[in-house]
Amino acid sequence: METQDNVYERALAKAKSDLAALSIEFDKIAKKKAQLEAFIANAEPLLAMPQVPVSVAYTPLAPQEKVIPTPIWKSILNSINGKGTSFTVHDAVAALDRIGKAPESPNRVQIVRNVLLTKKDNFEQIGPGRFRIKPRDQEEKEVASEKGTS
Repeated sequence: METQDNVYERALAKAKSDLAALSIEFDKIAKKKAQLEAFIANAEPLLAMPQVPVSVAYTPLAPQEKVIPTPIWKSILNSINGKGTSFTVHDAVAALDRIGKAPESPNRVQIVRNVLLTKKDNFEQIGPGRFRIKPRDQEEKEVASEKGTS
């Protein structure tokens, strides 16, 4: 009987070692399966999807005429007339407002003052804060001023 018990013991030991080996292989296969499933789940969205045409309403703009802006100094010359012999910076700003050509800036008084001080061909400072339009030889003055700065 000893040999039969010995046979059963060996068979049982062999079965246990085979089961352990299969269990290790199963764990490796299960790990590989989980890795492949994760790769497939992450790679599928990266594949090129069929392009669905997107309809966008496009309305072409009508061509617009190019408007050449008038320099501020020229607008001051055109709007300040009738102000007498002298005017202030605030008078010039009000005149530009009246014709709709005032600079759209919070510093518009400073902008107009700078124009009056730099355009010496067209304006003359006659006192603190007072300016006058210089007598015009209109054609010569405009050409000279436009060549210098606009």
